[in-house]
Amino acid sequence: MDHELLTLSRRKMIFQQISKYPGTYLREMEKALSLSLGDLQYHLQQLEKANLISSHDDGRRKRYFVKAEVNYFDREVLSFVKIRTSRNIIIFLLLHPDSSFKEILGQFHFTKGALSFHLKKLLHANIITKTKREKETIYRIKDENAISQVLITYQSGIVDETVSGFIDVWTKIV
Repeated sequence: MDHELLTLSRRKMIFQQISKYPGTYLREMEKALSLSLGDLQYHLQQLEKANLISSHDDGRRKRYFVKAEVNYFDREVLSFVKIRTSRNIIIFLLLHPDSSFKEILGQFHFTKGALSFHLKKLLHANIITKTKREKETIYRIKDENAISQVLITYQSGIVDETVSGFIDVWTKIV
């Protein structure tokens, strides 16, 4: 992109980092680029003001995306996929659709409260759905193809063996 703001080498470096790792956050960039926090925040503000990047606050971190490269749906999903617990639940539900709360809980070392918290956030973000089966609540990914495509497209920004394993399995069954 040949925007005048990107003529400054530091700003261009930040922009390229966000392009390479969509959903990256402040502290990750601070370490990766060896910039001071204040300097980084200033340049991020300038890039956001110029509409070159956008940010998405996932409730824990403010994540950054190149506006022209990542659509709103992908930004939403990536914000959850970047959180290990949510990512593990999403991958589990992709591979085991129609799982009960108890089945999901049995797969992980979460407390009931932690699992409930993450499921509520995923429901609110419209990533999963829930239905009743007899006395159990059943969960599934709302749009398996769209969510799996986000995992595949942005896998380089998500360093995790679970994602690699999922992609191997998913590409064989689809």
